[in-house]
Amino acid sequence: MKKLKKSLVLALSTILCIGAVGCSAPKEDKKDESKESKSTAWNTIQEKGELVVGMCPEYPPFSTRNEAGDVEGFDADFAKALGEELGVKVTIKDTPWEGLVAGLQKGDHDVIISAMSPQEATSASENVNMSDPYYELSDIIIVQKDNNDIKSKEDLKGKTVGLQATSSCEVGIEELNKTTKLKDIRKYNRTQEAVLDLQNGRIDAVAAGIAFAASQINDNDALKIINDPIQKCDLVVVMNKGEDELTNKINDAISSIRENGKYDEVVKKWLDIK
Repeated sequence: MKKLKKSLVLALSTILCIGAVGCSAPKEDKKDESKESKSTAWNTIQEKGELVVGMCPEYPPFSTRNEAGDVEGFDADFAKALGEELGVKVTIKDTPWEGLVAGLQKGDHDVIISAMSPQEATSASENVNMSDPYYELSDIIIVQKDNNDIKSKEDLKGKTVGLQATSSCEVGIEELNKTTKLKDIRKYNRTQEAVLDLQNGRIDAVAAGIAFAASQINDNDALKIINDPIQKCDLVVVMNKGEDELTNKINDAISSIRENGKYDEVVKKWLDIK
C-alpha cells in the first residue's frame, strides 16, 4: 500500500511539473513580442501625420516668441524643415526647459528640439536616444563693455560667473573651475537673469552659448563677448530610448536638408554670427 501511495505522489508531481513547463512557454513568447513592438513612435507619427516637438522658446536665436506670440528661431525652422522631409506637419509644444525630458517620457511630445546637448539630455535621464549632431555650439563669456580685466577664460580666476543651471555652460564652468579657481559660480533659472545681474554689477561675467550671446549684444551695446570658448558642445534631437526607427528617420532627414541647402538657409537666417 505504501509503495502504491509513493507511486501516485511521484506521478502527480511529474504531471504538475509538465503543466508548469507548459504554462511558462507562452509567457516567454509574450515577453519577446513586447520587446519587438517597443519601438512604435515613428508608426504613430506617420498615422497622425504630425510630429510634436517639445521646445522651450526662451533661448534666442534658437527659439523665442515674436510679437504675435508665435514661436520662431533656428530650432523652429529646423524642426519644420525636418517635418517637410519626413512628410508630416510639425507642431511645436511650448515646454519649460526643466520639463522637456520628463514631458518626452510622459508622451507629451515625440521629440525635443531645443538647443539641447547630449550632456543636458542625459543629466535629466539616461533613457533617451539622440540624433546625429545638427549644430556645434561654443560656450563663451559675456562681460560689461568697459570691462578690460577679462580677456580670456583664464581671466575668470577670482571672478564671479553667472550661468543657467542644468545647461552645458554649467558643465564647462565647473570643469574650468578645477584649473582656474573662480570666486563664485552663481546659477540661475535662465541665462537672461544672469545677464540682468551682470548689467547691474552683481557678477563679473556670464557664461552662455555664443548664438544667444550675440543676440543679446545686438540689443545691448553695454555688453561685449569674449570669444574664447569655455567649451564646444553638439546640439541634438532627443527621443525616448529604444525609438531607433524614429532616430534613423530623423538622422536621414538631417542629412537630406544638409544636402539640399535648406539647412544652410536656416543657419544663414538665424545663426549668421558676425
